[in-house]
Amino acid sequence: MSGVEHSSYYDRRMRQSPALIRARRPYLFKNTVLGLGISSFALGVYAYTIHVIGQDDFDDVQVPSEPAQSIQQRTQQAQQTAQIQTQAQALAKK
Repeated sequence: MSGVEHSSYYDRRMRQSPALIRARRPYLFKNTVLGLGISSFALGVYAYTIHVIGQDDFDDVQVPSEPAQSIQQRTQQAQQTAQIQTQAQALAKK
């Protein structure tokens, strides 16, 4: 054998047997209704959130008149400052 014991609910090709289908039949409708209910609740929360956020006008947010310096410009300025400081220290030692 291949190490997998035979189950009466599945055939050799691992398809559902008629016994498994009969055993699951009483729960099919209840599970479907519950799944639809949970999905409806999640979609309702999502739609409500998008609706409420869409009404916000963001008047309290201050927008800067000029864009902030980019990270690259900041690093270049930091490197230039470091070079100036090392040059000043070298001149001070002489």
